[in-house]
Amino acid sequence: MFALLREMPDFTTSWMRYTMAMMRASNREVTEFNDNLFIAAQIAMTAARDNPMSVMEAFEVAEHSVGMARKGMAGAQGKMADYAFDQMEEGTRAFLNTVLKSDGEKLGGYMKREAQIMEAVSNFHEQIEAIGDEFGFHFDTSAYKLVHETDSFELYQVLPIKEGVKVNEHLKPVILVPPYMLGVHILAFLPYENKSYSHSFANEGIPTYVRVVKDIMTNDKVQMMTPEDDCEQTRQLCAKVMELNDGKKVTLNGTCQGGYISLMNILSGKLKDVCDALITNVTPVDGTYSEAISGMPTMHHDFVTTTLPSGNKVANGYLLSLGMRFVAIDRETPLVKVLDQISLQRATDMNPGKTPAALFRWLLKERVHLPLAIANMSSHTFQDPIADDGTLPVKLFDQPLNIKDLIALNVPWYQNYAIKDDLVTPPCATAGNKFLEGWNGLESVAFFGGHVAILTSPYGKKAPVTGNFTDANGNASRGPVKFQMDISKTA
Repeated sequence: MFALLREMPDFTTSWMRYTMAMMRASNREVTEFNDNLFIAAQIAMTAARDNPMSVMEAFEVAEHSVGMARKGMAGAQGKMADYAFDQMEEGTRAFLNTVLKSDGEKLGGYMKREAQIMEAVSNFHEQIEAIGDEFGFHFDTSAYKLVHETDSFELYQVLPIKEGVKVNEHLKPVILVPPYMLGVHILAFLPYENKSYSHSFANEGIPTYVRVVKDIMTNDKVQMMTPEDDCEQTRQLCAKVMELNDGKKVTLNGTCQGGYISLMNILSGKLKDVCDALITNVTPVDGTYSEAISGMPTMHHDFVTTTLPSGNKVANGYLLSLGMRFVAIDRETPLVKVLDQISLQRATDMNPGKTPAALFRWLLKERVHLPLAIANMSSHTFQDPIADDGTLPVKLFDQPLNIKDLIALNVPWYQNYAIKDDLVTPPCATAGNKFLEGWNGLESVAFFGGHVAILTSPYGKKAPVTGNFTDANGNASRGPVKFQMDISKTA
């Protein structure tokens, strides 16, 4: 009993530290989550006033909302039960060690450790802010060079940062096309930690360029951009890169929806004189195979739009991002996020490294609005399937786009997807492959991990982007950088 009493002062002090840190961490996550909800509610109320939902639409939305709430609550309850069980087990062990004067962690030490872990979680936002100096592209530095711009895009060359490597003028150039909504910086996750997809090309000497959308908040041309504008301006960028690289045609390398837009642009035939290869990363070729997204209620575009000071309407990036979070709501509720961060701190002895902070920074701070025409095009790809003859559900220049035309255009397609991706599922990414059966220009590779694994860990031991490996389906494969190097030799 005296041993227990001796532990009480330290235990009590640590418990109070733990409680206050838990409140700080929870309040931060609740505030961040609610901020998006309030933005969504404000937009929805305005849209409902101007364009009210029908009774059936209202019931569909209500049913979907109830389903999301149930899924979120179930996820939180399961996570909390696991956490409580672990805490009770460790606390009981520490209590018995104290009372029985056994070797091992005592009650005061246990509570002090838990308080330190919770304080690390509550201060995690400081790490997110600090990582900004290392995360993503820093185009104002000498590591990048602005080489061209159009009405809506800037084109930067990504220079090698690996010691001893210079740009190899004999290699084919590549233009990276990021997704519109979550911006360009995921393509340069942590360059100086060897975790940058764009630099995995540049550091092999490949002439590497990245297409950057200008600030939509201040640029009217971006606000009003259409898929046709995207195609025409991409052609201009490719032509400029050809000019800078002795007439060599470009490889377009698009990520997620950037890959779909790149595919559309090539199928239009407008790029046949400037682009002769396609790489897509985790691209939703037929979004109807992604049940998480296609299963959402179909809403009029007014319910996702924001009017900017210019008077132009754009698709609200915060609202669209919230929709993506709802796909995994069982892992995105504030309580679950706090408990996940606790687990991470425990597993790494409170030294999780830079990757979690960089990933959270991308998810929380890199959201941007979308041109409305681009958002509507994207919506169609998730609501309408590819036709039985291979025709996409969207058009360019009022002309149909057919996947089979890749054969006639003689544009090889290196397509990679993630085996554990619950957003762009493997069937979603490979839905167009059946229309290209027997054509040796298609190369489909299953990478390990989830949606952004290839971007955050391009040199993973199982599947490095620069080498040969056995993919997640057991097939002999090569990475996209190796693909680019190999086609440079045959070009």
